[in-house]
Amino acid sequence: MNHICTWLCADEKGEESDFPQSGKKSSSQSHQNIYWRCLIVFYISSSRFNKEEKHLLFTNVKQLPIVDGKQVSDILKELGVEVIHVDFKYKTPKGYFGSFQNQFFEFSILEYIALNGKNEQDLYLIADSDCLFIKPAKRLFAEAVRQGFISFEIDSPVHHKINGLSRLDMQVLFAELLGKKVDEIPSYHLGEFLLCSNAHIRKLYADFLELWPVLLNRHQKGLSKLNEEAHTLSYLYFKNGWNAAAQNPFMKRIWTNPVFYRNVAPTDLRLTLWHLPAEKTFGIARLYDYLLFRLDNYGNNISDRSFLGLVRKATGIPRLRTTRRIRYYSISYYKAITKRILKYAGAH
Repeated sequence: MNHICTWLCADEKGEESDFPQSGKKSSSQSHQNIYWRCLIVFYISSSRFNKEEKHLLFTNVKQLPIVDGKQVSDILKELGVEVIHVDFKYKTPKGYFGSFQNQFFEFSILEYIALNGKNEQDLYLIADSDCLFIKPAKRLFAEAVRQGFISFEIDSPVHHKINGLSRLDMQVLFAELLGKKVDEIPSYHLGEFLLCSNAHIRKLYADFLELWPVLLNRHQKGLSKLNEEAHTLSYLYFKNGWNAAAQNPFMKRIWTNPVFYRNVAPTDLRLTLWHLPAEKTFGIARLYDYLLFRLDNYGNNISDRSFLGLVRKATGIPRLRTTRRIRYYSISYYKAITKRILKYAGAH
């Protein structure tokens, strides 16, 4: 069976992370509601196009909240999503790296699948909640079933640092972790996407259990380490000889905010899955409003073509209207100025 999953890991008080788009404490309900809205839109899009796949939500939240007057558990039940509670076991210590404290939650998910999955050929697609399906994932699963694995890389310059490590840094670090020379420059795999068979997940999890104490020890000694889940997955894939797909007609990390960086292209409409990291409080929020409050039955009464038109309008892909461009600039600059004022006030 094919599974489509996303996750939400709620930070507790005193263990907050810094999420620039939110501007709120990550332990607050108002911050977490941004991600509840995202994952609801994720499952609405997936359940529309992927009716034969089983949908799972992994979360450390024991009692799902009421968001915008609606009980999240009722929405997910109506969308056919099974909710699985997992404890967040692999927490990085304070100061491990940067803003995000919960990126290793994915390995608690892999632990659950490794220990509870019954069929080794079952496939699990795990994506970030700010992703959207615009087509069925059938071809994507068909590609993955050949080897029980598929992944995609970011073709970044070898010197370019992503979350603290460049690919040249990864080459040196991988050699230290493996205890042998690494001649090739490793790939940096997309961390927002994992698609593996249960058998592959068991191997990943077993290797991660060996790696985890090594990473904590290197952090304690001030040595370079794998800073986040994409670094870690890239290392585990490399260790096992699992290469990124030569072609990627399926998904893309699409940056949409013209204030910072925009890599939108007309060919994005041919993809299966969009990752929209800058749209949590913009396009995805607009889609949530339409699908929950303006359309009946989560928009399932409209055609796929109309749904895609709605998605295009909400996200500005591939064409961004002038009014929407102005909104990006005004909100982005407002948030930046507000953050600086708060930082200045805190310092004084």
